[in-house]
Amino acid sequence: MEFLKIKMKILSRIGLHGTSLFLLFPPLVFLAIFFYIPFIIAFLYSIGIIGRDRVINIAPTLSYFIEALNPLYLKVVANSLYIAAITTISCLIIAYPVAYYIALKASYKLRNLLMIAVILPYWISFLLRTYALMTILSSLNMLFTYHAVVIGMIYDYLPFMILPLYVNLEKLDRSLLEASYTLGASPTKTFLKVTLPLSLQGIIAGCILVFVPATGEFIVPYMLGGVSVTTIGTLTWDLFLKFHNWWRGAALSIIYIFIILAMLIVYVKKIGGIEI
Repeated sequence: MEFLKIKMKILSRIGLHGTSLFLLFPPLVFLAIFFYIPFIIAFLYSIGIIGRDRVINIAPTLSYFIEALNPLYLKVVANSLYIAAITTISCLIIAYPVAYYIALKASYKLRNLLMIAVILPYWISFLLRTYALMTILSSLNMLFTYHAVVIGMIYDYLPFMILPLYVNLEKLDRSLLEASYTLGASPTKTFLKVTLPLSLQGIIAGCILVFVPATGEFIVPYMLGGVSVTTIGTLTWDLFLKFHNWWRGAALSIIYIFIILAMLIVYVKKIGGIEI
């Protein structure tokens, strides 16, 4: 209690603006330590500021970026984007009917049970679930194939598509659907003209949540694809830990980040209708 009193006194003195900064300070420190500082270090490696002998070089170089633009590496990047696109589209096709039924058709009790069923697999370790999937695919003679990787990606990222779609559809104004039916629109036309446009933000959020991590995924391609499927995640792993080429690996990582950032900006601006 004494601690809470002291905390309230501090918050009342520093005011609303100060309160915001006070509350934001821990997450900002976390981001700085575990995201921004590693990103800066990787960038310094990529431009050669941190040299091969771990000595700081004053003159930066783009040679590692040129090496990372090797056609073989670019093919791997394109393969990663292709797998991520297939995963995103497949998740959207599967997730939309599920989210639609849970949000608009299921009763309140059933809705809660179905949402628990969607979230339940994430109570188990990601690695353990991948091992379980390895056993299933091995019994079907599909392990270490391209199809195994795609199945694993869809399995692991499907809830990331269902949840934002559910949240968006659950907030949908039902009176708009009733008005559409009253004016004589068929269920199909109501869906295409009312439900789908109003759920576009949920679709965009789900696609981003699936596509971005799926592009850089490492565990699923490594465990389910083996040497038959090479992605940017497995290639970066090999460059850093197998070949100890941190400089080329860092350059490839920076290229990957900027490709994803550019695609997201174009996607959100053109398809989402959001000004950036």
